[in-house]
Amino acid sequence: MQLLIDKDAIRDLVLSYSRGVDRQDFAFLRTLYTEDAIEDDHGGAYTGSAEGYVDWLETVMGRVDNSVHLVHNHLIRLESATTALGEVYVSGHTRLALEDGGREDLTHGMRYIDHYRKTGETWRFQRRTIVVDWLTAGPTQWAPERPDTRDAEFGKPGPEDASYRLLKHPYFAWRS
Repeated sequence: MQLLIDKDAIRDLVLSYSRGVDRQDFAFLRTLYTEDAIEDDHGGAYTGSAEGYVDWLETVMGRVDNSVHLVHNHLIRLESATTALGEVYVSGHTRLALEDGGREDLTHGMRYIDHYRKTGETWRFQRRTIVVDWLTAGPTQWAPERPDTRDAEFGKPGPEDASYRLLKHPYFAWRS
């Protein structure tokens, strides 16, 4: 039974990371790593401490209009009561603001190669490595004026996202 509980907690950790990045809640992201955690290779863009990674992410996300991490397959193997390994398949979409005022869409498939550690009752990332399997980039396909979506509430990074207003549980509270 404990194996199932631990695997579920690790899956929740991975989903929490996606939410933290997509909502740009950097204070929340910092809680997901062990104190000695490293980002081994974030797609060739960052290597170093997890704390430094979140600092770096905070600076580069300023040009991100919106991002979505879609978690697919997630393999987890517990090595002990406090350590585990995982491989997470993810599709990601990012809309970037360009210097000329335009927008660019990046869509990619990647895998997180993870090392997890349990401290107390909480699973956290000890090490993350990203492997990029494919990437497409091009002019944005953003069309909010379409009749089928023009009145929709669109997701956005930060505390103005609908999830902070509509989900009243403390887990979903803005932390930054």
